[in-house]
Amino acid sequence: MKKLVSESLNEYMESEPKPVFKGEKLTGLTVDDVEPDEFLVGMAVEAMHSSDIVVQKSLVLQNLSQNPKFYSEGMKDGLFTDPKAINVYKKYFIDKKQEEKEEKFKEKTQEAPEELDLNL
Repeated sequence: MKKLVSESLNEYMESEPKPVFKGEKLTGLTVDDVEPDEFLVGMAVEAMHSSDIVVQKSLVLQNLSQNPKFYSEGMKDGLFTDPKAINVYKKYFIDKKQEEKEEKFKEKTQEAPEELDLNL
């Protein structure tokens, strides 16, 4: 007899984690244990290797368990060349840093305008 969807879902939710693919090492990490920006960049990078989201997630968690900055460091070193992954990296790391710098500059100029020397 066929299993009901709810029975299959409950079985999946309650069972111990099982490897998703051959050679996978279970890390014990969850998405909540890693930085969200690193995870999202990792998902974009691993999309090159698999279209299965569960496999992508597993690969990301394996890499982040070894190095929590695996994907951002890899991007800086030029290891990842996929344009989609690079765009995600730029969105969460480069653009974010630029916004923070601009915000700090605005705060400084608004707090102490008398300290700025405009006579160049």
